[in-house]
Amino acid sequence: MFTKSNSFFFSKILYKNIHSVPDSILGKLNDVVLDFSTHKPVIIAIEVKVGSRMVYVSADFLEIYKDEKEHYTVKLNTDNLRMIPMPANGFFLARNFLDKQIVDVDGQKIERVNDVRLGMIRGKCVILAVDIGMRGLLRRMGWEYLAIRCSGLLNKEFRNKLVLWDNVQPLSSGIANLQLSTSMNKLTTLHVADIADIIEDLDKESQIALFHSLGDERAAKVLEEMEEDDQVDLLKTLPDERASDLLEIMPSDEAADILENIEDIRAEKLLEQMEAENSTEIRELMEYEDSTIGSVMTKDFLAFRPEETVGDAILSIRENPPEEEISHYIYLVDEKKHLIGVVSLLDIASSDHEIFLKDLKMKHSYIVKDEERIDKVMELMQKYNLQAMPVTDEKDELVGVTFLSDLIHEYIKLRRVPA
Repeated sequence: MFTKSNSFFFSKILYKNIHSVPDSILGKLNDVVLDFSTHKPVIIAIEVKVGSRMVYVSADFLEIYKDEKEHYTVKLNTDNLRMIPMPANGFFLARNFLDKQIVDVDGQKIERVNDVRLGMIRGKCVILAVDIGMRGLLRRMGWEYLAIRCSGLLNKEFRNKLVLWDNVQPLSSGIANLQLSTSMNKLTTLHVADIADIIEDLDKESQIALFHSLGDERAAKVLEEMEEDDQVDLLKTLPDERASDLLEIMPSDEAADILENIEDIRAEKLLEQMEAENSTEIRELMEYEDSTIGSVMTKDFLAFRPEETVGDAILSIRENPPEEEISHYIYLVDEKKHLIGVVSLLDIASSDHEIFLKDLKMKHSYIVKDEERIDKVMELMQKYNLQAMPVTDEKDELVGVTFLSDLIHEYIKLRRVPA
């Protein structure tokens, strides 16, 4: 006896006969077409194989039945079938989604789609979850129950491994109509370093699809976290205007590192499209030797005149909030940009607004020259437990700030021996 099923795996109905009203066989279910514009993707059409040709019918009256042995039957419960044209650029579940890569946002890793759990919600058939486990693959091959019996003999439970759709990030990979604007928002729950790791694990086509879907601010931060080869490869896929926009958002030292690894002609073209101030900063950084502090310093820092007050500094910081990395210290400079002293942001936060900044400067501060070697500065910073140091040039002008984390990263990169 067959009963209506409100939750089932796609592999259970794929290639099954489709029964219509009155009780006749329309053909075999060859695939289904999905609409990704809703919270959970909805099946909107069924691809039916009738002899050697394909026809398409609306999925409005789709019903699934199963018996006690889990034999499934597909039924279109209407005597007025609505035939439709082949969906232009349709997203097909079997050929566009099965065996493809998805991002498990909760697990923060790439997975392969082995099967899909479907369910009926308010008369619509939707995707509930993605099966990424071995059981899903064996189910499609017709070996599921054999594997269950073998597991039972070994006293092991053979479970499904499902990722709920709310934690699934699909990848478009050349599918024109896959609407990612809503689903890509799932990635905002991840740290940019996790997104970078995920992108690096994808095939090239999926890398491009996922990276291109990110907004400029997030894309710039993700690009900053990636390995050099992937940075260069992804930058090649971007039009010049967007590539220059992303490089402008990034810290100037990171942008300089990337531009040094691409062709000179394109690097110059991207620099020319930037605002003059940004391109000038980046050009200056690109002039330094790789082993020097100047090549890894950032030109983004907080600088004030010593006669300004705590209130002046707080107001300025509130109006232009700095990146977290550069927000620990402010630097006092004179009219010629000579470094006079360093002030902790903690001291500013705990002082009266009327106090002059020069009265808060630290008793001991360390300065490094822009031409100093990276390894020497690392030793100094580790000796005095420093996380950041101001950098001056031959004229003793403050030209940047360097961070221990950046120095370690660059030091490892310089010492890496090519395979």
